[in-house]
Amino acid sequence: MYRNHRADESVRFGMSKALICIGIVSVVAGVSQAQPLSVGIKGGIPFTDAVDGSGGVHSEEKRYTVGPMVEVSLPFSFAIEVDALYKRTGYSTIGGAFGLTTLQRIRANSWEFPLLGKFYFPGHFLPWRPYVEVGYVGRRAFGTEGTFSTFGRDVIGGNQINSSGQLSTSFLIRDNPTNGVAVGGGVRLKLGPLRIAPGVRYTHWGGKLFDQEGSQGFFVRSTQNQAEFLVGLSF
Repeated sequence: MYRNHRADESVRFGMSKALICIGIVSVVAGVSQAQPLSVGIKGGIPFTDAVDGSGGVHSEEKRYTVGPMVEVSLPFSFAIEVDALYKRTGYSTIGGAFGLTTLQRIRANSWEFPLLGKFYFPGHFLPWRPYVEVGYVGRRAFGTEGTFSTFGRDVIGGNQINSSGQLSTSFLIRDNPTNGVAVGGGVRLKLGPLRIAPGVRYTHWGGKLFDQEGSQGFFVRSTQNQAEFLVGLSF
């Protein structure tokens, strides 16, 4: 119950930041009397794993990304897009020594906040328009939790071991928040008032969220190159 409460709090905190970002963009757009404002949702799936590591390391990031989006149209086919994208990230490890096997599982709620400049290629009269995008992305993880389980027979003492519990995660986190840059592109389709924009986005992170090292060459590190397929639905 305690772990679920912490996860819910981190999700609500991330959603609050998302709504604040969207509110700021909306106010700025209204004050400056900008071109039309589009509000919607963006979701997708990653092409890359959340972590890289030695043998026994497995990425357990959930295969989805979702969150609100706002786009402000500008003159000359330019636009600004702000997203707040949620991921459930984490990894597991397995290792053994002296007859004992140890499993570890790390989980965290990750929020990414891209601020992107976009350019739509000419074709106002067409129902679809290709676009490219580039900009800054910030990431912050909340509610990081870890568990461990050790079992087997200790070959030194001959005792049967079967234990589990909570794992401190403070030593696993390296860069939180993390900054990055993103580039991407896709096509925007117009179906009446609805805009559907499938595309691909690549993000390079300047730091690593997870960074764990151990003996005999063991390591776990967050991947700094992230690629994903995203679809935006907006009005």
